[in-house]
Amino acid sequence: MTEDAVRRVLATIEQSRERIIDDVIRLVEVPSVNPNYPGVRSDDYLGQESAANLLLRDRFGHLFDTSQLVKSEDKRENFAGVVKGGGTGRSLLLNGHIDVVPAGNLDTWSADPFAAREVSGRIHGRGSSDMKSGVVAAFSAIEAIRTSGIDLAGDLVVHSVAGEELGEHEVGTGCVLQHGYTADAAIVVEPSASFDTPLTINPTAASLLWGRVRVDGLAGHPGLRRELVRAGGAGARAGVNAIDKGYLVLQALYGIEEQWGLSKQRPLFKPGHFVVMPGTIHGRGKDIDIPFVFAEYCEIDFIVWFPPEEDSDTVKREIENFVNHWVSRDPWLAEHAPTYEWPVEFPGFSTRGDHEIVHALGNAHEEGTGNVAVIEAFPAACDATWIARTDIPVVNYGPGHLANAHKPNEYCDLNEIISATESLALTALDWCGVM
Repeated sequence: MTEDAVRRVLATIEQSRERIIDDVIRLVEVPSVNPNYPGVRSDDYLGQESAANLLLRDRFGHLFDTSQLVKSEDKRENFAGVVKGGGTGRSLLLNGHIDVVPAGNLDTWSADPFAAREVSGRIHGRGSSDMKSGVVAAFSAIEAIRTSGIDLAGDLVVHSVAGEELGEHEVGTGCVLQHGYTADAAIVVEPSASFDTPLTINPTAASLLWGRVRVDGLAGHPGLRRELVRAGGAGARAGVNAIDKGYLVLQALYGIEEQWGLSKQRPLFKPGHFVVMPGTIHGRGKDIDIPFVFAEYCEIDFIVWFPPEEDSDTVKREIENFVNHWVSRDPWLAEHAPTYEWPVEFPGFSTRGDHEIVHALGNAHEEGTGNVAVIEAFPAACDATWIARTDIPVVNYGPGHLANAHKPNEYCDLNEIISATESLALTALDWCGVM
């Protein structure tokens, strides 16, 4: 890229600051909650992902040489566009998702989650951090290049997709890729700030499993509780409280998590990143939901983060064998072993830290922000996985912090949005080349 091109693009972005802020606010105000998210009525939100992408199309569609709404399901449209290059450079894809998680308990919000607002240098509202600010940064980077009158040597491609929050890549990113919107490298604009550094570069992310373990008990009268817990008691002849046995399973899950803290360490991942996190516990009598009977079952749902190169079936067996061995000291569980389900699997991804796209983005970040680029793992799942599975080298980089995502009073710092826009634009100049 030339110094003149860099200067022009950065000047254009600075002049567009208020418009970028307004674009984020308008996009956040579309309540594009994933319609399949547990706990919501699908009919309340079906079509809002499309509405958000129609807003983007109407606002930015004129920038692209080719663009279209792409869908695999009714009322869940994605938007994709291509700025055609001169044919002599490499192509770059900018990818982001438009669906958000529900607002949750409205009493914990200081204002309407979908009435976006700017307060003290931050944009507040559901989706501001995860990840509508990143989506706007991607489109605004493209707009800055086109407005500056710069012609690229390679194609510049953009995705705004549905379905990411539940891993529905066949609805979103996977669908758009299948329609031919691919490139030689990609940047996913998920929020990449860490607690110590804004706008880190993430060339890898852990794999995710959702696991469920169940133990069964034996109904009995609560007046006989002493027989279950006191030395010399009748034990299982009086009944078995499944919640007691679930507690042993919970200890086992904590045990393997602690072991992994020592045995599973990888470059770019913070120590202890690979965990087994209990998320929900349900225990009760099968036909009674008051504590007048020993619980007949206990189920624990948990999340597993594990290294991206490890095989998921091997990890499942490792967890099951560890838990079974741990609880086998209990006479009841030795004969009534836990049972397991694995409802969801979301593979991780890994791009070499020395790949050219990492260097290009790092150089652009330093040029735009004046700060040394920090390279570390992304601490969550994202659509980079599905891009990587098509053999496209991919990294994650975008404004916002996961500490602000999926929680009340979500926000994104304005300066991060502008800095990300600058970095993405400069990366495109470098990667695609200037004519």
